[in-house]
Amino acid sequence: MDVGAMRRLVSSDFGVSRALGSLGLFLVLLVAGCAQVGSPTGGPKDETPPGLLAAVPEVGATAVMPDRLVMAFDEYVKAGQWRPQLLVSPPLDGPMDLVVRGREVELSWEGGLKENTTYVFQFGEGIVDVNEGNPAQQLVHAFSTGSILDTLAIQGVVRDAIEGSPSKDMRVMLYPEDLPLDSILAGIAPQFVGTTDGAGAFKVGYLPKGNFRLMAVEDANRNYVWDAGERVAVGPTAATAGDTTLWVLRSGNTEGTGAPYLSEARWDSTGHASWTLSVPLEASDSLSWADSCGVTLLEFDKNRIHAWGWTADSVALRLVWHHAPIWAAGEWTTDTMDVPAPRWTPTEALELVAKPLGKRLPGERPTVTWSAPISGVDTSRMALRVDSVPVPVSVESRWPSMRMGLTNEACVRAGAQVSLTLLPGALIRAGARSSVEAELFPEDTLELAWSVQPQDALSEWIFHLEGVGCGGLVELTDNQGTRLDAVAVKGDTTLRWTSLSPGKVSATWWGDLDGDEVWRSADVPTWRVPEPVLKMSAEELRPNWVLETTWTLDTAACGTAPASMREAP
Repeated sequence: MDVGAMRRLVSSDFGVSRALGSLGLFLVLLVAGCAQVGSPTGGPKDETPPGLLAAVPEVGATAVMPDRLVMAFDEYVKAGQWRPQLLVSPPLDGPMDLVVRGREVELSWEGGLKENTTYVFQFGEGIVDVNEGNPAQQLVHAFSTGSILDTLAIQGVVRDAIEGSPSKDMRVMLYPEDLPLDSILAGIAPQFVGTTDGAGAFKVGYLPKGNFRLMAVEDANRNYVWDAGERVAVGPTAATAGDTTLWVLRSGNTEGTGAPYLSEARWDSTGHASWTLSVPLEASDSLSWADSCGVTLLEFDKNRIHAWGWTADSVALRLVWHHAPIWAAGEWTTDTMDVPAPRWTPTEALELVAKPLGKRLPGERPTVTWSAPISGVDTSRMALRVDSVPVPVSVESRWPSMRMGLTNEACVRAGAQVSLTLLPGALIRAGARSSVEAELFPEDTLELAWSVQPQDALSEWIFHLEGVGCGGLVELTDNQGTRLDAVAVKGDTTLRWTSLSPGKVSATWWGDLDGDEVWRSADVPTWRVPEPVLKMSAEELRPNWVLETTWTLDTAACGTAPASMREAP
C-alpha cells in the first residue's frame, strides 16, 4: 500500500478506532516487507531525519474531535526528551502520554477539546530516528474541531547583524501581542514556534487572526526560553498573522551569566606558568593582575596565558581581563577571574613558535616568538645581514619575554633583503637554575630570511562615502580581518589611506543611531534591535596603485527599527 493510499484511507469517514486499526495494518505490512530490522553495518552515516508519512487525524483535518494523535514515519523512531520539546496551542487541560511502536508514534491525552478550535502540536526535536538520533525537522501537526482551520502565517528571515549571513537553526518564537515583556523574560512558553533553515528563512503557520511579538533564539539548551548568553534577534511587537510582510530580524550575541574562567594550569621549575582561558582573547584585549605580586604577565596567544616568576610560595591571585570593544569607539569592559594554582610539570622544551616570513611592510618590526620565556640574548652569537652587508644586532631589552623583536632601522627599510642567523646558545632561558635547564638554544644554527617591500609596491585608497544618513564609524580591515584604521563619520566624506599593503581590503560601516559612540547589539530586556552594520565587498589593491572607490550606503539603515525589519514580499 503506498503512502497516498494510506492517506486516503485514514482521512475517510474519520473514526479514531477504525483509522488507527488501518494505520496499524499498514505498519504490519511495512515491517513484513523488510528482510531485516535495523540498518546494515558500514557505509555512510545516516544524516537524514525521519519523515512523516501519514497521521490520524491527517494534518489539516477539520471537524474532528480525537483523543489521540498517531503519526507514521519512514523509519524506526524513538522519543527523546519529548515533554519539554512539545508545545500545544491552545494548551490541553489534561495530562498527555506518548508511546512509540517501531515507526509509529501515538500521543494521547485526557480531557475534551474545545469546539471550533484549531489545535497545533509542535514537537520540536522530541522525535528522533533510532540509529543516529537525527531529529524530525519542522514536525508540526494541526487539526480543527470545527469546520475552519486556522491557516495564517508569519514569515521572514534572520541574519547575522554584523556579517549579514544567514542565522540558521534558530527557534523563532511567537507570543501574543498583549503578553507583558516581563512574562517573556520570566520564561513563559511561546504560543507558536518555527525554525530557521539554512538560508535563515522561517515560516510559522496555522496561526489565528491576531498580532504577535517575534523573537528568534539560538536556544542551545532547547528550553524554548531566551537565556542570557544565547544569540538572539528581537522582532516586531505586533506582527499581524497573514500579513505578506517578510520580516527581517538581525541576530547578535548577548552577554552571558557564566563568567570566564582559567583551567589547565601548569608551571615548571623555571617559573614559567600558563593557563587556558575558557574563551579566546582578541588581539586588542589586555590582561593585568588585580593584586600586586612578583609574577610577570607575558604575551598571550589566543586563549593561552603565560606568566613568569611563579613559585611554590606564590599566593592566590586574580587576573583582570580587559575586553576591547567590538568597534574602535566602543566601551571597554572587564572580567576578574580567580587564578588556580598550577600543577608542577617537567620543564618544557624551548621551541620556535613564529618568525618573520615572506614580504613585509616597510617599518614593520620583525619579531621572533618562542614557546617559553627567555631572559635575554647573546648578540655575539647572532649575525644580521641587510642586503648581504653585516649590521649590528639590536633587540628589545624588556625581559623576560616570549618574543624577541629586532629594532634595527635597516631591517625595516623599504626594499631590504634581511637574514638573521642564530648560533647555538644565542638565547638565555628565563629562570634556568642548572645547565640542564639552560640547554643551548637553538641547539643547531637557525637561519631566518625575509624581505621588505619596496616603497613603490605600496598602494593608496581614495574612499568616497555617500548616503550617510546618520552617524557611525568606518572601519578598514585587511584580508585577515585585522583592523587597519577606524574613522568616525557624521555625513558624506572622502577618506584617503596611503602606504597600504597590496591585497584585499574592505570597509565596514558601524551605525551609531543614538549618537553615544557605542555600537550596541540585540538586547531582550529593552527589546532593542542591533544598530545597523553595512559591509562593502572587498577591493583588490595592486602594487604602486591608487584605487578610487565610491560607496553609497543603504539609506534604510538609518530608519526606525520596525521599518528596518520590513522587506518587500
